[in-house]
Amino acid sequence: MKEIEERARRYAFRLLGHRPYTEKEIKDKLFHQGFGKVAEKIGKKLKELQLINDEQFTFSYIEIRLSKKPKGRWLLTQELQRKGVNPEIIKKTLDKLLPREKELFLAKQLAKKRIGDYQSLHKAPTKQRLYFYLRGRGFEEEIVEEVIEEVGSGLNI
Repeated sequence: MKEIEERARRYAFRLLGHRPYTEKEIKDKLFHQGFGKVAEKIGKKLKELQLINDEQFTFSYIEIRLSKKPKGRWLLTQELQRKGVNPEIIKKTLDKLLPREKELFLAKQLAKKRIGDYQSLHKAPTKQRLYFYLRGRGFEEEIVEEVIEEVGSGLNI
C-alpha cells in the first residue's frame, strides 16, 4: 500500500510541475491512473501542503483567460465548474476580477474588433452574427444587447 501511495504522490507532483490543478482535477487524474484507493488521501495531503489551492487556481485561471481571449462570466463559470471549483469561490473571484463594467468593456472591445469583418453585410445579419459571437464568448444577453446598441449606433449597423 505504501508503494502505491508513493507512486501516486510522485505522479501528482509530476502533474503539478507542469501546471496548477484543482483538487478535483488531481483526484480525477489519480483515479484514472489506477490510484483510486489513495486518490482522496493524496488530494487532501496536497491541499494541506498548499500545493493545490482552488481559490488561487481560480484567480490565476480567470486572470489568464481575461488577458488572452476575453470571455464573459457565464463561460468562465462553466469552465471552472467543470474543473470542480466551488461555485462560491467562482462567484467571489469573478466579482473581484470581472465586475459588470469590465465585462461590458471587454464585450465592446471584442465587438469593435469583430465588426470590421461584418461591415459589408446587411444590418440584420451583422447584428445577428455579432449577437451570437458575443453570446458564444459567454457574455450575458443583457450585456450583449447593450454592446450591440452602443457599437451598432456608431457604425450604422
